[in-house]
Amino acid sequence: MGNRLVWIPVVLWMAIIFWFSSEPYSNQDLRPWLKQNVPEAALKERLQHVRVNYNGSEISIQTKGVQGFLEFFIRKGAHIFVFAVLAFLVYWALTLTWRTEKYNFWIAFIVSLIYAMLDEWHQSFNPERTAKWADVGIDAVGIVFGLLFAVAIRKIWGMLK
Repeated sequence: MGNRLVWIPVVLWMAIIFWFSSEPYSNQDLRPWLKQNVPEAALKERLQHVRVNYNGSEISIQTKGVQGFLEFFIRKGAHIFVFAVLAFLVYWALTLTWRTEKYNFWIAFIVSLIYAMLDEWHQSFNPERTAKWADVGIDAVGIVFGLLFAVAIRKIWGMLK
């Protein structure tokens, strides 16, 4: 029974992801806060030449405005963070549940990636959200970061024993 309790953080984190994906964009729009709290002129000058092609669209200050440009990177950073945490939690739950660790990295990767795909699919039902496969790619980057961190912690922990 105790081993099953290690899955509670995984399920809770998945529920948090689901909740955020269920919210309409208008409830999560960061642009008004950024407009009020971030010095626009200095950023506009420094970042005016930065352009990113994302999912067939140019992301720049010219196309999104300063707040939209910053929000794009904050949101993509959130994708990386959220799925890094998920992968980390899945890896640790597997490690604490199954004493053989041979496939834990790959199982955690696949479970987290499937959840990332389901998350994008879930967003497709929200009229204010967009489901993009490119976001799953960004989630995959977070998954890899989370797993590499978990493996590093595991190795350090093993050396300390």
